[in-house]
Amino acid sequence: MSKLDFIKKLYNGKNCYSDHMNEDELGFLHIPSGVEQLVSNMLDKHKLVFLTGNPGDGKTYIIKAIEACIARNNAFVETDFNEVTRYDEVARAIVDLYKEKRPAVLAINEYPFLLLCKEIKRIDPDILSEIMRAKKTAITYEISEPIKHIAVVDLNERNLLTRDNQLLDALVTKMTVLLSSEPVYNPALQYNLRALQIAEIKRQVVSLLELAASDCEHFAVRDILGALSFMLTACTMDEYENLLYYSAIFEGSNDLLRSIQKFDPVVLSVPSLDEKLWNGGITEGWLLEPPQKWPNDPSFEDDVDAAVECFKEVKRKYYFENLDGQGLLRLQPEEIRKSMEIFTSFDSQKKKIKERLVRSINKLFLPSSDDKKQLHIWTTHRYDLSQEAAVAVSSKSVDTSELEIKMPRPADWLQGMEYMPNHIILKPKDGELPVLTLDADFLRTLDAVENGYPVGLLAPQYEQAAAMFLQQLDNYGYAEENDDGEIILASRINSSKKTVLIQDGKYDFEEGEE
Repeated sequence: MSKLDFIKKLYNGKNCYSDHMNEDELGFLHIPSGVEQLVSNMLDKHKLVFLTGNPGDGKTYIIKAIEACIARNNAFVETDFNEVTRYDEVARAIVDLYKEKRPAVLAINEYPFLLLCKEIKRIDPDILSEIMRAKKTAITYEISEPIKHIAVVDLNERNLLTRDNQLLDALVTKMTVLLSSEPVYNPALQYNLRALQIAEIKRQVVSLLELAASDCEHFAVRDILGALSFMLTACTMDEYENLLYYSAIFEGSNDLLRSIQKFDPVVLSVPSLDEKLWNGGITEGWLLEPPQKWPNDPSFEDDVDAAVECFKEVKRKYYFENLDGQGLLRLQPEEIRKSMEIFTSFDSQKKKIKERLVRSINKLFLPSSDDKKQLHIWTTHRYDLSQEAAVAVSSKSVDTSELEIKMPRPADWLQGMEYMPNHIILKPKDGELPVLTLDADFLRTLDAVENGYPVGLLAPQYEQAAAMFLQQLDNYGYAEENDDGEIILASRINSSKKTVLIQDGKYDFEEGEE
C-alpha cells in the first residue's frame, strides 16, 4: 500500500483503527501521548489497568505503543473483548491476576466492560467495588484519593484538542512528511503539501481544529486522523477532485469535520473585507500566490452561483493564507470565547464567575435583573405549555455567598492524561445536593441572556433545568423568605416588575425595573 493510500484510508476507513495497522504503519503516525506514559508508569507499579472508552478511542494503539513496558513487566494484555463469549472465564482470570498482584492492561469498550463487571461482582464483590471506586473517582470535584491495585483510564474523558497539547501540530507534520516521501503527481495534493509546510498556515489549521474543543465534545483519535486525512487528500478522490485543503476542511463528514463547519470563515460577515475579496482588492500579505480569479471576474457575469462559489474559495484561502486573514479567527462568536474563558480562568476568577452565573440565571426569569448577590427562587405561571410563561414570581432567595461553583479535574493518579473540563457545577456550599450542571451550551445560553438576547428565543431546556434547581434549593431548605415578606412579580414580556411589601399586615406595591 502506498503512503497516499494509507493516509486516504484514515478517513472513515479501516485504517482509522489501529487493529488493522501493521508495525510500520503504526510508526508512521505515532505521536507519544500522556496516556501512554501514564499507563506505562502504572504497569511499572504493578497495577491492573482497564483502558475503557468507545471504538476508535485509541486503546489498542496505546497498548501497541507501550509494548516494551509490557514485556519488561511481563504484564498480561487483552486487546479484543469483541470475541469474548464467556465473560465468567475472563472475570475469573482477572480476579486471579488481581490476587497475584500481576500487572495487566485490558482494552475494553463500555458495553463489554459492564458485562465483565457483572461477572466480577458475582465472583468477588470487593474487587468490583475497587473497580467502581477507581472509575467514579478518576474525574473529581474534590481532593482525589489514591488508587489501590486497580486503575480505570476512561478515554472518553480524554481531549486531544486542548491548546497545550501538541498532537495536532505533530500529526499535520507527520502526514505532510509522509506524503512528501513519495512522488506526488496530483497538482492539488502538491499544493496542499506545500501550504501545510508553511508555519503560519499550519498554525491557522491547528487553531481552527482546536476551536472544536470549545464545544467540550469528545473526539476519538479516529476523528482527528480522519479529519487531517480528508483535508490533505480529498483532492485525490473522484468525488472531490482538485478540492484544496482550505475548502476540504469544511466539506468532510466525520464528527470533527462536521463540528468545525460552524467556524467556516464564509459565515463571518465583515462587509468591508467581503467587498475587497469580491472585487479583488487584496493584493498584499499572501503567504502563497493570491487567487487566480476573483468573484467579480467577467466570466461570472451571467452565473451568480459560480461567482458565489468563487467568493467562498477566495475567503477560505484568505483565512488560511493571508497574514491579515488570521485575524478572522478572533471574529468567531463572542459567546464561544467567553464560555472557554470560564474554564481557563476558573481558579483565579471563581467569585466573578459565580456572581455572573447568578445574575444570568436571574435574568432568565426577569431580563432586566442585575442582582448577583441573591439567587431568587423563581416560579413561572402559564396555562398554555406551548407558550413562554409571561410572569415569574419570587418570594424567596439564596445568598450567593451560600453557593459555590466547582470544576471537574483528573485525579492525581490520572495526571498526564490529556484533559479539558466540559462543565462546571453550581451547588450549595454546605450540601452535595442539589446540583446544577452547566456545560458549554448552557454557559453560552446564559451569556446570551446576559447580553440581552430574548429569553423566548432560547432553547427551553436550560430554563427548565434552572427552574428545577431553584425549586430543589427551596425543597432542601436553602432558600429564605425575602426581607419584609417581599414578593417580586416579574413581567417577562416587557421586563418590568412589581414588588409587594408586607409590613404591619398591610400590602404595599412598588413598580419599576430591577
